Amino acid sequence: MTAQKHLALSIAPQTGQPLSAPQKKFNSLIGRIEKQRKLLAAWQAALPLCQERWRGEFKPLLDEYRALSREFAFFLDQSGERLKLTKTDRRTLGELICELASSLIGDDGDEALKALYNKYSGSDFDRDARAENERLKSTMEWAFGVDLGDDLDLGSHENVAQRLFETLRAQAEQPAPRKGQGGTARKSAQQLRREEAEAQAGRSVREVYRKLASALHPDRETDAAERERKTGLMQRVNQAYDKGNLLDLLQLQLEVEQIDREHIANLAEDRLRHYNRVLDEQLRELQDEVRALEQAFKAQFDLDPLDKVSPTNLGRKLQDQLRLRREDVAFIKAERELLEDPKELKRWFKEEREQQREDALAGVPFDIWFG
Repeated sequence: MTAQKHLALSIAPQTGQPLSAPQKKFNSLIGRIEKQRKLLAAWQAALPLCQERWRGEFKPLLDEYRALSREFAFFLDQSGERLKLTKTDRRTLGELICELASSLIGDDGDEALKALYNKYSGSDFDRDARAENERLKSTMEWAFGVDLGDDLDLGSHENVAQRLFETLRAQAEQPAPRKGQGGTARKSAQQLRREEAEAQAGRSVREVYRKLASALHPDRETDAAERERKTGLMQRVNQAYDKGNLLDLLQLQLEVEQIDREHIANLAEDRLRHYNRVLDEQLRELQDEVRALEQAFKAQFDLDPLDKVSPTNLGRKLQDQLRLRREDVAFIKAERELLEDPKELKRWFKEEREQQREDALAGVPFDIWFG
């Protein structure tokens, strides 16, 4: 699609006649959709390189850090066996081992780490994890006023979060009807207007589709070259219609000269409002796609969910995270070597207790040290 045809979709003000509010919104939506498309394309182009660097650089560092952390947990256990520690130091040792083991036990269910956790907690990891997830489930049900069901697998926080997301999405898609007089469920006037507007918008898209399909149906062509051209165009029409992509349908109408700039400018305001409703939904879908790619990148590379990330700064963000992971690996190696000295180990216990007290006062989670 050429830039010239795309620009022809925008409505230019006629001499001495300013654009109406629906016309201004139409132009705004066209511009925002195009901008969002470019942003989505930039994300899609940048992510393959990020995935390559994830596999080649980032994941090996994470694996190394996890292996060193696991080794560190068993080193602490062995230190407790061979050193004479005060009751306070032994309690600190147990707390640190439990927190470290708990943070390292993943979906693979490391049985050795579970046994280590059980040894110092006087409890059972699987039972504690389930109880914690039950508390999380109850908290989420209370906070959001939902019932997450008795069939929920409480094996992980992720299961609880996923069920909450699905439940809230289902509620949003099926709003509870309001009750009218006599206790019967009735739709509000606002809801009826919204449903009618949605139906009108859908009919407007179907009308554009039918006009294109009527003009481009390849079976009606006797010329082989023209039939092939129309087959390609009809494939694009069907793809756009399946996605509810009004912008592409309108651009196809321009391309095959079904409409021109004057036609767009002279659309009735009711029809333009219907178009705007469809374009607004298309814009939100594009924004959701971009947001999903952004959040997936942040989660994979351990970035703050509120951090500002874009295709233009992905490289720098990735480099920063790689540097931090290398520092983590170097730190735990140095710490392990230093704590071979019993005096340094006891000093470390004291520093950890002081840090715990400070974190408790500041409301910082105890396991923050373990990342």
